Amino acid sequence: MNVLPFELNTTSSKPEGKQEYLKPGAHKCKIVSITTSDLLDNYKGSPFITFNVVSSGKNGRVQMWAVKNTDKPSTQEWKKKQMKDFLVNAGVTDFSDDSKAMNEAIGKDLMITFISEEWVGTNKDTGEPTIRESVKYRWSNKSGAKCAYNADMNKKLSQEDRSKYQTMMEQWGLANNTVEITDADDMPF
Repeated sequence: MNVLPFELNTTSSKPEGKQEYLKPGAHKCKIVSITTSDLLDNYKGSPFITFNVVSSGKNGRVQMWAVKNTDKPSTQEWKKKQMKDFLVNAGVTDFSDDSKAMNEAIGKDLMITFISEEWVGTNKDTGEPTIRESVKYRWSNKSGAKCAYNADMNKKLSQEDRSKYQTMMEQWGLANNTVEITDADDMPF
């Protein structure tokens, strides 16, 4: 698969200590660094670029998928538009070189809306199915402009996925000889 280059020559170090992350909502953020999937050891998934942002001391990530030659033309256009809109909202004006345009965004402020999305994962230590929540980039706007958010934008598990989760929990419980304990407040008597 051919991928458009992300030769950004940027590095990112992990912050020390416990980090707080942005919750769903509209936030005024500063872009502090860029990381790319090619910097990850043994990563074999679809290539991406991440703009690391901060707002009021809390961290967030704006992840965008790289444009691939195997993408449908409409998907390629959507990915390009999403990236350019984000960079324009960060105040980037020169797009003659992709790498320079992305790096020019570092240190810039913009408004970003993040939403939450539920998904089913497993506890890496026990293998127990769990419902997890990720906070993801939805859209952006220029610094000082309005950036819409309401809780209805958050994505909860579908009824089908919730049923799959229940089945996974039952199977895990049987395999691990666990008994589900019901809260006394939920008892009918």
